[in-house]
Parts: sequence; C-alpha cells; structure tokens
Amino acid sequence: MAGPLGKKVATPDSFSPEILFPISRDDQRQDKDLIFEKGVDIWNLHEIFWLDQDSVSNHNELSVHIPADSKFTVESKSLKLFINSLIHKRFNSQKEVRDTLKKHLEDLVQASIKIDEIYCKKDLAPRQIIINSDFSHAPKVTDSKTITSFSGFRSLCPVTSQPDIAEIYIDGKVDSDDIANISKYLGTFFEKECFHELCVEYVFSDLIKAGYKINSVEGYFERRGGIAIIPIRTTG
Repeated sequence: MAGPLGKKVATPDSFSPEILFPISRDDQRQDKDLIFEKGVDIWNLHEIFWLDQDSVSNHNELSVHIPADSKFTVESKSLKLFINSLIHKRFNSQKEVRDTLKKHLEDLVQASIKIDEIYCKKDLAPRQIIINSDFSHAPKVTDSKTITSFSGFRSLCPVTSQPDIAEIYIDGKVDSDDIANISKYLGTFFEKECFHELCVEYVFSDLIKAGYKINSVEGYFERRGGIAIIPIRTTG
C-alpha cells in the first residue's frame, strides 16, 4: 500500500492516527553501501493546533527526534495529515498532546522517540554550493576541527520531483583548501531524486570514503507544510 505523498488526500474530519504511514529504512538503504554509526532525524512541527476541554484553541511548535536506526520512519504527508487531525480531539494539556504524538509515532517507527522544543538552525556564515563543476577529492591532513555551513543545497523529492532546499553543516577536520571541492560535490545533488535522510547519509558516507575526517553531517531542510526535516548522521 502506498502512502499519501504526491496524492490529493482530504484533510481528516476526525482524529486519525491510522493515517500515519511507515517508510522502511531498509528498503530506502538497500544496495546503497552507506556508512554511518549513529544519527537522528529531527522533525520540526511548526503547526500543531489542538483544543482543550473548553474548546479553546492552542498552537504549539515541537520537534520529534526519531533515531536513524529505527526500523521505520514516517512519511511526511501522512504526519502532516495526522497533525491536522489533532483538532478533532480534546486534550487536557500540552503534555497530553506530546504523549499522544509520542505514542502513535513510536508505534509506527518501532523505536523510542523524543519530543522536544523546536530545533534551531546553527548561526554560521554559510559557504555557497557550486553547481555543475568538476571536482576531485584529495583531502589534506589537518588538526583543525571546524563546522562548515553550506547554503543552497538542492535535491528533488523522488515522489513529486519538487525541489528540496537545505543548509548542510559538516563537522570535522576539514582543511580550508578542501572546502571548494566539498562545495562542488554537494552541487552534484542538484537534480538528484533523493529523500532528505538519504541525501545526508550519502554525503556522510561519500566524504568518509573519500578520506575526510568527518564527525557529523546535518541537513537543515526548509519547511514544507509546516514541517521541517533535519537529518543528522554521526560517527558516534
């Protein structure tokens, strides 16, 4: 059964946890030869509306942290529809809303998740990504540990072919002379059809294989439909 992504689906007219749709991580990663030890997918939920027992409306912004080794992740449109359905249920408190999100998402992804405050973008001056340029990885040895931000990362949704825009943060021992080649490498995703999580896993794996000393790669994707996805992959 396919999920609602890329389809015209009516907004639920009742509380509808059953609309949540799982995506198998094993299926996504099959034959990809990816390398990473740990990680998390942070989902910033900016449009959580709910009613209390007196039918007073409330608006909250929360983040959901799903471990990268969970058996499943959640399809983004199904999560949006589920969040929209919260308005048809009455809650006693924000804690009850959080507990409801946690229960149904843990049941779906088959892993323990965390509900937290909104995850904020790092305040770093970004480097620009270079599109359609030749590059060759030849990392230099350096002991200088930095976090480098690259803006203008673009990939395409494999289902809708719509562009996904992100800022990429690379934490590791990267020589300043290697920044241009990494920028050109990131530009190769410009027309690549790839989900957010896999984009970051590709970047992390490819840079490690090329010999860079990388601690983590984070992709802060722009929000769509009130949801921003921030995959992070690390060495430990």
